[in-house]
Amino acid sequence: MGGQAQLSDSAIVTVLKGSLLTSLYRDEQEGSVVMFGGMDHRYYKGELNWVPLIQAGDRSVHMDCISIERKVIACSGGCKAFVDTGAAFIEGPRTLVDNMQKLIGPMPPGSKHYVSCSAVNTLPSIIFTINGINYPVPGGGYIIKDSRGHCYTAFLENTVSPSTETWILGDVFLRLYFSVFD
Repeated sequence: MGGQAQLSDSAIVTVLKGSLLTSLYRDEQEGSVVMFGGMDHRYYKGELNWVPLIQAGDRSVHMDCISIERKVIACSGGCKAFVDTGAAFIEGPRTLVDNMQKLIGPMPPGSKHYVSCSAVNTLPSIIFTINGINYPVPGGGYIIKDSRGHCYTAFLENTVSPSTETWILGDVFLRLYFSVFD
């Protein structure tokens, strides 16, 4: 994997040896920019933080933990996370995703993932700690409004590695952080 700098003031970068330097910038209002062979410092503030890959070629990194309001809610002993530009949501083990849903707040009856759209700005940030650096995803970052005007969380069960605590950090995470894949 490569790097990511938050569009405001922090970053994450991992090294994938032997590939072209690729930068990825996403903005909901203006779209995305993919740049091959370099990066443009106008798209981010702060420093890029290098994060080593667990295994070359699969863009997986060691994630320290996931927390809400200073309480670790998942990945307590560390776990594997894939930073995946091809995934839309954040995916994890079913029981842990279900626990996150409960901690986020009340869901309408009969729904596992829907939340009140009026509550989005009051939802807690979910913090993904990678290589000792906190990467918060605020409520507005993990809530998606559908075409009917309903709001739902962007967390899904990871069906690829259900037997291990493996997480996939997709667009929900990546749209908040400038990413550089080296």
